[in-house]
Amino acid sequence: MARVWILMLFLLLFSCKKAEPYDRNHRYALVANINSKDNLLAYSYTKDNNYAIKLEDLRTNKTIYTKKISNDCFTEPKTHHGKLYFPESDHLFTCVNYKTGQVSWKLPTPGRIREFQIVNNHIIIASVDAYGIIAIHADTGKILYELPLHSDKNCQVDFAPRPVGFDETYFYVTNFNCSLISAYEISSGKKVWNKTESAFALSNFTVTGKYIFLGYNVHNNDNLSGEIMLLEAHTGKLLYKQHALFDIFTDPVPHGNKIYYHTYDYRLQEFDVENKTERTLFKFGESNDFGGNQIYRQDHFLFLQDFHYNIVKINLRTLKKEIFDKSNKGMLGVYKRNNKINLIY
Repeated sequence: MARVWILMLFLLLFSCKKAEPYDRNHRYALVANINSKDNLLAYSYTKDNNYAIKLEDLRTNKTIYTKKISNDCFTEPKTHHGKLYFPESDHLFTCVNYKTGQVSWKLPTPGRIREFQIVNNHIIIASVDAYGIIAIHADTGKILYELPLHSDKNCQVDFAPRPVGFDETYFYVTNFNCSLISAYEISSGKKVWNKTESAFALSNFTVTGKYIFLGYNVHNNDNLSGEIMLLEAHTGKLLYKQHALFDIFTDPVPHGNKIYYHTYDYRLQEFDVENKTERTLFKFGESNDFGGNQIYRQDHFLFLQDFHYNIVKINLRTLKKEIFDKSNKGMLGVYKRNNKINLIY
């Protein structure tokens, strides 16, 4: 009998040694989008020249849908009302029912869709490489209207990033047709207002309530300059502006009436929207900065990844920062489950 128990104990220990822990780096993800409401993670996958769009249930860490695609994809796939939307190739945009695996529609496009937002529950506003903006009906795949790029002496048709944001009435797009930022009616595509600065300015922004917080920079003879601005969203009226070496590759993050953004001189800045004031929360050094990486917020915490792959957690109430984690991959998102903070790599 003793031999039986010894054998069972040996088998148990052996099985424990063989059990593989959950590999948080197994996803091989390029970009990811978290739907916290539905506990879903949509991401593009690439490994050994194999490419796919994958959908994962964050409650179980199990993949529930996979679609092979033709090449790597740096456009965030998104889920909405039981559907998954993603560019399948440089000239094909796809919508599938991820619960059944059935294709709802496929739309030929004049170029790669690099950025898209689902607005008013049924309209997709998509920015297409070197072509312009197209509005797509999310249920049918029908093109509702198009806003093509045009070139003139002040600006050229190119592959510059064109971030898209929206509220209930308008959508906003930057670096589009010689404008720093423009506003359009969601329903019709009619231009409402636009703001121009230097023809060579590149910008990024966030919509927060009735305001737009925007930052831009300009390279001129190897010199970098830029500003931040606060605009009234529905009119484009300038409410505030201030010199700043704004980092256009790191999205500004809203929280309450504050905006958090990064600068090229290694600063994490806080802008108070209501009081129109700003302050430096942290001054990083060149070696431990996080420029070009994204800032992620969960509750009253900010998470960012420095150049050494350290995940820095910042408490916005106490303004204390700590090393929260470390990875050999780039951080792609943060979510909360069972009152525990989880990071996506």
